[in-house]
Amino acid sequence: MTPKLCFDDILLLPKHSTLESRTKPDISILLGGIMKLSVPIISSPMDSITGKEMLVAMDDAGGVGVLSRYINLPEDQELYRQCAEIGWARDNGAQNVGCAVGVKKDVYRTASKLLDVGCNLICVDIAHGDHTKMYKSLRELDKLRGKYSFVLMAGNVCIPEAAQRFASEGVNTVKVGIGPGAVCTTRTTTGFGMPQLSAIMECAHATRDYNVAIVADGGLRTSGDMVKALWGGAKACMIGWMLAGTSHTPDIDGHKVYRGMSSRSASGRMDIAPEGIEIPMDYKGSTDEVVREYANGIRSGLAMGGARDIQELRNVEHILVTPLSIKESHPHKE
Repeated sequence: MTPKLCFDDILLLPKHSTLESRTKPDISILLGGIMKLSVPIISSPMDSITGKEMLVAMDDAGGVGVLSRYINLPEDQELYRQCAEIGWARDNGAQNVGCAVGVKKDVYRTASKLLDVGCNLICVDIAHGDHTKMYKSLRELDKLRGKYSFVLMAGNVCIPEAAQRFASEGVNTVKVGIGPGAVCTTRTTTGFGMPQLSAIMECAHATRDYNVAIVADGGLRTSGDMVKALWGGAKACMIGWMLAGTSHTPDIDGHKVYRGMSSRSASGRMDIAPEGIEIPMDYKGSTDEVVREYANGIRSGLAMGGARDIQELRNVEHILVTPLSIKESHPHKE
């Protein structure tokens, strides 16, 4: 069996460049065929990451935010909260606004209400996306296409067969990643998952004949990891840890924290094993400035590969590296 790869397992090789500056690469994307983003960055639908203020901050930065869902709230109460926060974000200038929904509720009614108040990205967000309930929900959402124009994102999956099934059901943005997140314990709790870089590469290859965008969700710690994800076939990167503790993340009980949505503190469920943890976060500065730095890092990565855009980045070569090379790549600490 061929070993599967994490981001740290490879390095991309610099390529001759004719670019005048590392600021010149174009990192804009068209998500789902309809949503133009100037930076390929999406904030994760986690209650400690994306609330109404993050929706506005991400839109201002050129990306898009996906509003979280509170999985332990009654259906009508949750829908009211989401509609109110989307409305607030739109009133405060956000043009692109995403929102997460589950599969246990009336997804057609829920999505209709969200789209009516200005949402233009619906993310069907469950831990194990390759599930019968997911496909039933996707068929219901497909009925909305004649009335609304929106990006349909779904996840999470990590194997190519599942990504193909999503694409065949009309999903135009597939969220890839099972277990690589900084506060996700799915792999240690269940033993299931796929190293994230290989998951991205294989899902992108499997859907190459479809008009589908792969979103790398999880395992990203640096802009260099984001460059590798884009090189591997991702259209955009969804980040949580990289935004945690910044100015526009919601406070949880008055504090900055970062927690998995399958953690016990987020889900409130005692009938299943938790697949996430909660950790306190120090304040990490302005969300706007942090996203700008990540975008600049991505542009610098493209420049190292002599690439004018993300598509050209995929022409560079890569090498496998040893654990000592991984250690060498990171700054030395006293």
